[in-house]
Amino acid sequence: MPDSVITQLHRALDLERQALISADFARLGGLIQQKQDLLEQLQKSPPGQAELRPIRQKMDQNQTLLGAAIKGVAAAGDRLQALYNVQNNLSVYDHSGRVELIRKHTHHLEKKA
Repeated sequence: MPDSVITQLHRALDLERQALISADFARLGGLIQQKQDLLEQLQKSPPGQAELRPIRQKMDQNQTLLGAAIKGVAAAGDRLQALYNVQNNLSVYDHSGRVELIRKHTHHLEKKA
């Protein structure tokens, strides 16, 4: 006997939570489509509030985790950009006090015979 839509949705939300916690973002794409299909099925025969409340709580928790993951990825990107700038640029202040980046020029020695 196939699982109910509610049971399948709980399972999908649990898998989404695990993917978010383990930063397995590749798995999220398939889960998004699966959740969307299940939610469309729920619209055809809506369950009662008692069944929807735990689903809503899981969705809210996953949304919070997703927001934190997005902030973490953005912060990591900022750190990588800062490291790149340190290696390839020189930061100086201009006359108005704003930071200005000056690209370093790499000088290559050429060996001639």
